[in-house]
Amino acid sequence: MRGLLYVVFVIIGVLLSLVIGYLVEPVVSMTVSLIVFLTLFFANFVVSWIVVVLVVNGSLRDRRGREGHLDVEQVGQEVMTARRVMPWARQSPQQKTLVGDGYG
Repeated sequence: MRGLLYVVFVIIGVLLSLVIGYLVEPVVSMTVSLIVFLTLFFANFVVSWIVVVLVVNGSLRDRRGREGHLDVEQVGQEVMTARRVMPWARQSPQQKTLVGDGYG
């Protein structure tokens, strides 16, 4: 899903780069048009990746961001502790470290 979405965004970005490059060429010059096209073309890959990550992770819908993820994780740990699946998960995730505290 992520790969297909990335390809779709890249194709849309390439088409936009082409159109903008062709629109710049008659107004300025062929050299400036090539520079504009190449800049947009390579920036397209980075922007497409960031947009795909935001869309797939749901960060565009979650206004609270990290705080919302911590709330969900805390509720999950409380449920698992209540069911005695993870008795070591009684501490909050901020207090746990990789050395000690049940990860040893």
